[in-house]
Amino acid sequence: MKSSERPKEKLPVVYTSKAKCRDCYRCVRVCPVHAIKMKDGQAQVITERCITCGTCITVCPQQAKSYRTDYIKVLQMIEDGETLALSLAPSFVSNYNDWEQERLPSALRMLGFKYVGETAVGALHSALATSKYIKENSNKSHICSACPAIVSFILHEFPELTSNIVPIVSPMMAHARILKSRNSDVKVVFAGPCVAKKEEAQWGNNELFIDAVLTFEELDELFRLKNIHFEECENSSFDEHASPYARMFPLEGGLLRTAEMETNMLDKNVIAISGADEIKEALINITEMKSETIILEPLFCKNGCINGPFVKQQTNNFSKRRKILNYAGNCSGLLNQTIHLYEKMETQCYPIINTPKHTYTEEEIRNVLIKTGKHQISDELNCTSCGYNTCREKAIAVLDNIAEIDMCMPYMRQLAEQKIDTIITHDPNGIVLLSNKLEIIHMNTAFKKMFSCSDTMIGKKINYLIDPDLFEKLITGKDNVLRQAVQYSSYNLICHLIAYTLPEEKNIVGIFVDITDSKSNKDKLNEVKSETILKAQELIEHQISMAQELAKVLGDNTARGEILMKNLIDSIKK
Repeated sequence: MKSSERPKEKLPVVYTSKAKCRDCYRCVRVCPVHAIKMKDGQAQVITERCITCGTCITVCPQQAKSYRTDYIKVLQMIEDGETLALSLAPSFVSNYNDWEQERLPSALRMLGFKYVGETAVGALHSALATSKYIKENSNKSHICSACPAIVSFILHEFPELTSNIVPIVSPMMAHARILKSRNSDVKVVFAGPCVAKKEEAQWGNNELFIDAVLTFEELDELFRLKNIHFEECENSSFDEHASPYARMFPLEGGLLRTAEMETNMLDKNVIAISGADEIKEALINITEMKSETIILEPLFCKNGCINGPFVKQQTNNFSKRRKILNYAGNCSGLLNQTIHLYEKMETQCYPIINTPKHTYTEEEIRNVLIKTGKHQISDELNCTSCGYNTCREKAIAVLDNIAEIDMCMPYMRQLAEQKIDTIITHDPNGIVLLSNKLEIIHMNTAFKKMFSCSDTMIGKKINYLIDPDLFEKLITGKDNVLRQAVQYSSYNLICHLIAYTLPEEKNIVGIFVDITDSKSNKDKLNEVKSETILKAQELIEHQISMAQELAKVLGDNTARGEILMKNLIDSIKK
């Protein structure tokens, strides 16, 4: 088996759209290799760890995970008039309706493909080469390598099993090599349900054979851009017939059936399995069972490629499986015995994985746990809300710098509750919590000070302290909120009382705002205003009286002046 480094200039296949990402930790929870890094509440895909299984894309509720699309590249090749060949994954049967399947080859030719064929053609060669290799190396366990997500998973998580991977190219690469051997100038495009194929196309010298990889989603987008509708296409067939058995390749055991190997479900040494968790368990067993030789055919997606991340979920897995089997049974094709095996199936190249796992001391792990309030083992709830299976896993992730302290939901809730308790305790307003029987459940410091009581009143009815009339009105259910100014003479208090119910808890909250000083000041102000008005009125009346007296005196003097002036004039005249 040869290895080659990942081309550094390549864009990551799976990535996060930060604008859409919200810290729900869903992707952290489902990623089988912990290839998600959380920073400032944003999820980032760690390209070096990612196995491009596409799980995070399909489960993200905000659709914040995306993959590198190649349909624009294919569209450009079509526009440039390139000679294009399409290799269509056998799981297409579960993606399109029966009548669409019959018209799909015509639609693809209208799109611009000169050759339209099934990847199942290459699947037969890949399966037979796998069977041959296993027989020639029967002294060890073998892991079939058709699924690139599985290969990456092993390279990351079980590097000790790398030598057990069968070094045979996948059906995609087998078909591409066959097509290139016929015409080296042809551009080969693969279409399937998987994003891991985009990554596989970058391994080693695979780029010499595969020019673009599309998902079924991208293929449908090309039909839309080119305004091609299945209803307007005629029925036609593919350019090459595949083996009926090879058309079963997307199912669990499909490779074994294609190669006509032992497919007994109860065979203890030949196992066909799917799903990340089940595969992980099987790989652990292979690691531990040194004495037995196991043949493992794993498919990463549960129930096989028919449940790939980009297969339309039109029907359930049972129905999709039946569609594959019906298609294989109804279509005639060349039998294995009539196939001339294409020899160049070996020397598959896999990328070098250089992500060493750090080991940490118990003290380092414990220090992280303490930061989230986990001082002893009983504090470790292992609730998985952070996305990790255990609190210790999450602590190690924090040390690996791919997780954050505040991802712990119970810890953040505890902090929030502590802050709320602190706010209530130090609130300057009196706050009391009552049961539906008006028994005191909780009092804050301000309430105790206002009504000269202590925690000994907890459990006793509120009428021990104050008149419960306002609270009783809430119990009747006529009102949910009441506001009223209430005077408590025995405490020299005047309060603005806000009382409301908590329906779910069936409790009552009372908030007492002390307005005693403001009420007293208001009364004094009103008294001053009244006295001022009286004084002003008295002053006005006085001014009016003086004005009247002045007018009278002024009037009398004026009259006497007129008389004197007249007498003087008369005397002069005389």
